[in-house]
Amino acid sequence: MSLVDLTRKQPLYDQLFDILRDKIQNDMAPGDLLPSERQLSQQYGLSRTTVRLALDSLEKMGLVTRRHGKGTYVSDARHSETDLALCYSFTEEMRRLGKTPKTQVLSFSQEEANKSVSSALGLHLGATVWHLHRLRLADDEPMLVGHTYLPLEMFGSLTHEKVSSHSLYDLLESEFGQTIKTAEEEVRVMTARAADADLLLIPEGSPVLEISRLTYNAAGRIIEFTRSSARVDKFKYHVIHSRD
Repeated sequence: MSLVDLTRKQPLYDQLFDILRDKIQNDMAPGDLLPSERQLSQQYGLSRTTVRLALDSLEKMGLVTRRHGKGTYVSDARHSETDLALCYSFTEEMRRLGKTPKTQVLSFSQEEANKSVSSALGLHLGATVWHLHRLRLADDEPMLVGHTYLPLEMFGSLTHEKVSSHSLYDLLESEFGQTIKTAEEEVRVMTARAADADLLLIPEGSPVLEISRLTYNAAGRIIEFTRSSARVDKFKYHVIHSRD
């Protein structure tokens, strides 16, 4: 039986999430009943609050369904393609699909915003921004590479260590009090440049999805601009149109 490690920096509820996710993927089937909160608390020596946080994360990822008065059941999360229309958080979406997300921070630095970045973030030309360059993987397979820009004036205390060890959106919400409300995306089909192709393990010139995202906080201010290149064989875009 896997146990949580009190010496690790990873939060206890996140460790339990990983343990339960692995059990769901390898030892359980859709419809199976998970142990109760009390049983999990006793089994792993954790508080009920910690267990509840782990179960909340599993439910948020679509891996389990919680039925009041009956218990927590394994959901059917056997889909393999990522729906861009639902992919608000890469980490959460990969976990929902039963995959292990991983982020490699390729660089993290301050720079002056060029015309494109300053216009996107509503800043004056030359304003200082954070530039975060990341490779996103699922089960160690490259999925997308992205450049994220954040206003330094809002997130001055960010560090390489923080962005390397936490989900960016979780960090912006928990440490900076930014409630992420909406995101606006534009998707185009482009050809992969040499540097991106090398990171994505595809031939140079292969088609990729270029995704430009603006993220808004609760006050309606743009707090993030990201431009990503995603492998076309790993993503789909699903939209439902209706008429009144």
